[in-house]
Amino acid sequence: LHFLPRSSRSFSSTSLRFADMSFLPFPLPGHDLFTIIHHSIVDFAAIIFNLLLLLAVVLRSPAGLRSYKILLLNSAIIDLLSSSTMLLAMIRLIPARHVLAFTYAGPCAYFSGIFCHCFYTIMLATLSQSLFLIATSFGYRLYILGRSPPNNKTVSIVCLIVAIPNLMIVTTFTFMLDDSDDVRTLMRELKPEYDLDDYVMEGILSIFNVGTMFTILALTMPIGPTLIIIFIVRNKVLTLQSMLPVFCSGAIGSYGLCQFDIACSPVQEHFIMESVSFMALFAPIITLYCMKPYKE
Repeated sequence: LHFLPRSSRSFSSTSLRFADMSFLPFPLPGHDLFTIIHHSIVDFAAIIFNLLLLLAVVLRSPAGLRSYKILLLNSAIIDLLSSSTMLLAMIRLIPARHVLAFTYAGPCAYFSGIFCHCFYTIMLATLSQSLFLIATSFGYRLYILGRSPPNNKTVSIVCLIVAIPNLMIVTTFTFMLDDSDDVRTLMRELKPEYDLDDYVMEGILSIFNVGTMFTILALTMPIGPTLIIIFIVRNKVLTLQSMLPVFCSGAIGSYGLCQFDIACSPVQEHFIMESVSFMALFAPIITLYCMKPYKE
């Protein structure tokens, strides 16, 4: 560089800086390209619709909704956080026997894997909270059949109670990372057919530690009760929200097949997060479409 003209020297230095910031292989594999396009479209649209829902709830909620708007506000904020962190991280989850590895294709990877992991942790907590709020919403609508709606304070307390497991996820899973070099070395042994050297990678060497197992159970266990509640109230409370847990069910199924080494592929690993990203998109759309004041 010393012997180059000043203009060429500046251009070459800039090129080297950008090369140092590279966090994806070149040429980019098709499955990575697809997931970047998917998250860019779906997550960005989810951000827009959740912002619209927040404005609608704050500015156009009729008096008749009363405390139900507390649930709507909680759901919109949680889904907004979910879609925002998913867009910033664009995570590929790679389960392999007892190991969990994470690669990132989102803007957070320009900073560090640990920075991305913080976004990932928030995203996991919001996904779990979104499921809890869906179940709470069904319970609310079932409760008010023939009864007066609960007051704002009661609904706020319920929202806080169902948030406790997810606050624990944020405070524990954030610090569960193992050394990234150890994770990368072990993944070379477990997945020799994968070329992961050019990715920003973090991970956990064993899913059987307390914090990781708690997080996995907190994300998977609510699906069963939520589906049971939907089954019970389906004839009493007509709602399109009953479709939303289906996306999470598909993600959990894909994760289980990979974690237990039954069937797995890069496309399937991307699908785990691509599937659940639709929840944060369709939830506000359903609310805006089905509730007349907001639809108008």
